[in-house]
Amino acid sequence: MSGHIPSCAAGVPVFKVLSPEELARLGKEMSHRLFKKGQVVVPAGSVLDCLYVVSRGRLNVVHTSAGGREQIVRTLGPGEFLGEMALFYESVMEGDVVAAEETETCVLPRNAVSEILRNPEAALRLVEEMAKRLSAAEQLIADLGLREVGQRLAAELLRLATSGKKTPEGIVVTIPAPWAEMAVRLGTTPETLSRRLGSLADQGVIRQTGGRTVLILDTERLEEAARQ
Repeated sequence: MSGHIPSCAAGVPVFKVLSPEELARLGKEMSHRLFKKGQVVVPAGSVLDCLYVVSRGRLNVVHTSAGGREQIVRTLGPGEFLGEMALFYESVMEGDVVAAEETETCVLPRNAVSEILRNPEAALRLVEEMAKRLSAAEQLIADLGLREVGQRLAAELLRLATSGKKTPEGIVVTIPAPWAEMAVRLGTTPETLSRRLGSLADQGVIRQTGGRTVLILDTERLEEAARQ
């Protein structure tokens, strides 16, 4: 099992500081699960007692209202993990964890990870990751409550631009999920999202270059759109 450690844990900040011996111990406790697109990994209401690390693919944490409206509150890609709160107390999932595409996860029992967190540097990294997620959650709440769809879209494109590819024309951004999934994340419909994208393109702020790739032509005007 330890041979699978690099694919599942090497990219996780918490585990990067571990010694080969500590990684080997994790490998002995690790199990692997493969999920098909649309499969529920952890249903809402379940008690989390493991740490799920995404090896490949994507997981979405989806909250559903009583009226059936869905909201993606978190997306996890390779190297990201779910279930860290269960390391400290019995944690219950408030939404469904769903495979957005075929996804492989590495599953670590609570006791195995708790043992590793006796390493002070690993524990500090975990706290740092949790602080980042709290900040992202607060930003999402603020965006949904205070910004209209166009502002939320502009803000999301600006966030993606921080890791985009700079070219002489602008910044190339690749949307990490299908547009329909992005619409759910932004709390709107695919049709409304398409209209907002078209409006930004008509204004010369962005250019859709095909598929899920967008070229940001004018960062300053995109920032203005996020604030308006």
